[in-house]
Amino acid sequence: MSNDSSGLDRRLWRPASEVSDAGPARWDGAAVGEDVTLEVWVGPKNGVGARYFRCYLRSDLGRTREPVVFGMQNAGPYPGYNWVEVIDYHAVVALESGQEVEVPGGIERLIFEQFARLVPPGGHLMAEYDSEARRVTAQALAARVPPLATPLGALMAAVGCGDAFKDWYISEGGREGPRKLQGFRALDEDHARRRGLEMLAALRAFLASPADLDWNLQARTRPLAQTAVERLQARFE
Repeated sequence: MSNDSSGLDRRLWRPASEVSDAGPARWDGAAVGEDVTLEVWVGPKNGVGARYFRCYLRSDLGRTREPVVFGMQNAGPYPGYNWVEVIDYHAVVALESGQEVEVPGGIERLIFEQFARLVPPGGHLMAEYDSEARRVTAQALAARVPPLATPLGALMAAVGCGDAFKDWYISEGGREGPRKLQGFRALDEDHARRRGLEMLAALRAFLASPADLDWNLQARTRPLAQTAVERLQARFE
């Protein structure tokens, strides 16, 4: 059996155009920038029925050699069964020509907007923050910065999956699995309001607290916190 870097059998992957009934196939060919589109490959299902996927980028410069995103998508009859998980995200990718390029933040957001299309009210979007691309988010969450004031949390909120958060970091004598941030889409407006006011209080407390964070971390998180406060105030107060 020939496995790839994800440990999955290469023979089980197919272009999304050949698996039209798979959820990630809806992202194939989507524009995520000026003359930049997604090329999606669909893999096998895991033990609970979630489907693996890979997203490559295509542009005038060519195609990325490796996927910019490797993840899973699940669908089911209940809201909580519908989710997308980003297992690996690469902010710097090599093209098939060998040239390395950095993925702009605008393209990253449009990719995540595609993922959010498969997240209904009550569903969630989850993404790792162990990679180099998520270093600031990892540092901020470790310092107990509210998720909405981190780059990854702000990104999730921007695509509609930031009505509440759960930080999947379990430290019990060691780390158990990769660190992930889970962003939820609220079931309804009452749910959104309740959790939104909770986050608003946490953000205000963070902004009012003594500035004991590293200066670089403050520069990356406090503006995000202020923007989030203004947005939540306008919506719920």
